[in-house]
Amino acid sequence: MRIAALFLATLILTPLVSAAPATPVPPPEMEAITPYQQGVQALSDHLPDLAVTRFEEAYKIPNLTSEQNRKILYSLTEAQVRANQPGKALVTLNSKFFNDHPEKDFWIAQALAAQGKYLEAIEHFKKLDPQSSYTDEATLSLASLQLALGFHDEAITNYLKSAQSKDVSTRLKATTTLAEIYLENGDLKKASTTISSISGSSKTDILKTVLEAQLALTSKNYTVAIEKFLSFFEGEKKLHPRLYQVALIGLADARQAAGQTQEAVLGLTEFVNNHQDSPILLPVFERLSAWASAPMLPADPFYIQLRKWAERDLESAPDFGLPLGADFIVSPLPPAIALNTTTPYLRAIAHYYYALHTAKLDIAGSRSKAQFELSAFRVAYPQHALFGSSIFESSKIQLKQKKRLDALRTLQTLADLAKAKEITLSSEAQAQAGFIAGMLSVEQDSYTDALKAFEIAARSNNAHIARAATINLGLAALRGADLIAFDSQQKKITDKELATQLSIERALWLAHQKHPEARQALNTFLSENPQNPRTVDARIALASICATQPPLDSLMSKALIDSVDSSKLSESQFTDFTRTSYLLAELQQDWPAAIIVLDYYSKKYPESLSISEFEMRKALALYRNGEHNKSRQLLGKLALENPDSPLISFCHYYAGMAARLEGTPQALKESVNLFEKVIKLKGALALEARIQQARVLLDINRAEEAKISLYTVYKTKSSSAQQREIGILLATALHTQGSEDPGQYAKAIAVYDQLLTNKSLPLAWSNQIHYMKGQTLESMKEEKLALDSYYQVINKENIDPNAPAIQQEWKWFYQCSFKAIALLEKSHDYRAAVSIARKVASYGGPESEAYQKRARALEMQHMIWEE
Repeated sequence: MRIAALFLATLILTPLVSAAPATPVPPPEMEAITPYQQGVQALSDHLPDLAVTRFEEAYKIPNLTSEQNRKILYSLTEAQVRANQPGKALVTLNSKFFNDHPEKDFWIAQALAAQGKYLEAIEHFKKLDPQSSYTDEATLSLASLQLALGFHDEAITNYLKSAQSKDVSTRLKATTTLAEIYLENGDLKKASTTISSISGSSKTDILKTVLEAQLALTSKNYTVAIEKFLSFFEGEKKLHPRLYQVALIGLADARQAAGQTQEAVLGLTEFVNNHQDSPILLPVFERLSAWASAPMLPADPFYIQLRKWAERDLESAPDFGLPLGADFIVSPLPPAIALNTTTPYLRAIAHYYYALHTAKLDIAGSRSKAQFELSAFRVAYPQHALFGSSIFESSKIQLKQKKRLDALRTLQTLADLAKAKEITLSSEAQAQAGFIAGMLSVEQDSYTDALKAFEIAARSNNAHIARAATINLGLAALRGADLIAFDSQQKKITDKELATQLSIERALWLAHQKHPEARQALNTFLSENPQNPRTVDARIALASICATQPPLDSLMSKALIDSVDSSKLSESQFTDFTRTSYLLAELQQDWPAAIIVLDYYSKKYPESLSISEFEMRKALALYRNGEHNKSRQLLGKLALENPDSPLISFCHYYAGMAARLEGTPQALKESVNLFEKVIKLKGALALEARIQQARVLLDINRAEEAKISLYTVYKTKSSSAQQREIGILLATALHTQGSEDPGQYAKAIAVYDQLLTNKSLPLAWSNQIHYMKGQTLESMKEEKLALDSYYQVINKENIDPNAPAIQQEWKWFYQCSFKAIALLEKSHDYRAAVSIARKVASYGGPESEAYQKRARALEMQHMIWEE
């Protein structure tokens, strides 16, 4: 994943050329192709998915010239590559317009790289004709890809080749990248030579200053180094992330070397707080951890800060006495809902270091608590780069606890995972773990295991470890005397107790992921291990599944919950127990029981992080239980007292409106009846009463009735305001039913699309319908289509360019803008989010300043700089 991320970043920093036609098509003709122009706009807004649909639409236009089709397909290929649709890009490249084209290999290479077929991509980059107009881009992309794959020498060779390009921009990018690489690697001599060769660039002075600061640090002239590094953080200077890392880490190292450790720590801490998703958090935490006080106390400021970043409670976990020292989190259910102040990325790293420093506390139970935290880290962040390191740290704690056999099993598991490439672990960490595992294996007379472990350790970069491992490797081979048997040894864990422990952890993880196999895995564990202490966690997890995932089984869920002795649960277990009990009550619609369960938890753990979540659930339970204040219904009374008045329809209508606004269950029911009376009178307000009745029916979850009522008056060919409102309410009713019957979502979309066929639709209505359509698409998990709907409003594609100027609508425009940016942030497409925020701000609306600030905040948070 890291390689792919690095390469995609390269594609962003090095824009792909969208087309290179032999004979340029006259601009007026291309400008007349509206979908093509919209695609170009979407591509410039960093929304390649939307650009793809628009280019595809443009390609369908008949009677275009070959050159026009070629230009459209070039743009489509670029959009598909940027949209991470490499398979489609390769299909596009098979078009007749690409036959024997000299740049075809360039695009194939880009598509293959996006598919993760990096070695094949490299070969296609190499096939490109040296005379091609894409040579510069290809060489830079090739170098970036090689650098990402760890082929540093080959990458530098290609950067050096690009540095000789006739193109000034290519030459500048290659040279500055080389300088950054040399500075990052500490090769200051080559960095100096490279920087001196750069001329006429705004980056030159920055690179020179970084070099001077690095040289000052190397020569122990810390005062000068600090001054130079500090200059980069004055104002809002924009640095490439690689240089930013060099400057930030260099400043901290210089301060610490100068005896200003407190200043160094404060500077890095402030950086972490302000850049929680920064890719350089790991080296920052390495330094903060190394500079921490030793021995550490629970009241140490750094330890407290780690706990806050990691959002961990103060309660120490018990030592469960399991083979891996409670190496996995107890709860299989989602974590408590609280007001998070840190991002998941920072929370994960802080959690890892919090566990490490917990193990170093000079207090009773600290190592057991550390094991618990490392276990929690692994289940919460199974794909994290520190996952393997956390297992290694667990083994070292086990050794300190004198659980040598447990440590050996942990290290063997680590080695198997690393060999299978299921985790990321540095080669040096693997070597150290291998050496320890080898020694422990020898103690157990397990020479074949020792042989395998020492083979890994012998590859260490540490000469002492490598030498000792090489000697011990020979000794283990001699003692084992059966290398063939060793080579063929099964990789599966055979220890029954460890296998059982891992089986429950796998089942709990599946439950946490809502995987369809979770139910069977938990059932199997419970039937095969009825006396295992972890059956409590399995029962709670299985009860939750029965209450929330089809096929729903309230009887089974209740039986499982009733079998758990809640008085013996830890806080974490009791939290899961309470959440599951609530979900069961929700399934049974037993709101008083739900309220009792939640009240008991609040009294038992008033300071728990889960309080905010459970109070919210309690409020929902109280509402659904009908516990609301009531008020008099004057309009209703007036209508009852004057049954023969010609204004009876108005009385019933406004009585219904008042009852609706009052909002108690009884009032809402009465409002439905009052509106029904207006409808039966068939007066001027009948249609409006039906609309308001539908609103109330939707409010009280009677969507089926609302839908039936609205279908009787919905006219697809009418363009009146009331019909538009009926259509929106009908779509809302269909959307509401979609949670239980997903097919209703498609019907809602059909209604919205029908409403949008009205070309004279007022802008406010059009924007609202696009917004609501996007909401339905999101519920269908069609987030790209939802983004498309929002983007049509933002990009003003729903406005006829030939129509007279109209006043801008802001309410629904900003709703669409907010949702579009939220979707882009959710998908981590921060560059596109910045682009959209800027576009929205450019329209000069009442919230323009807020969106400009949002764009700036995203840039600073994710270090997105314009080239």
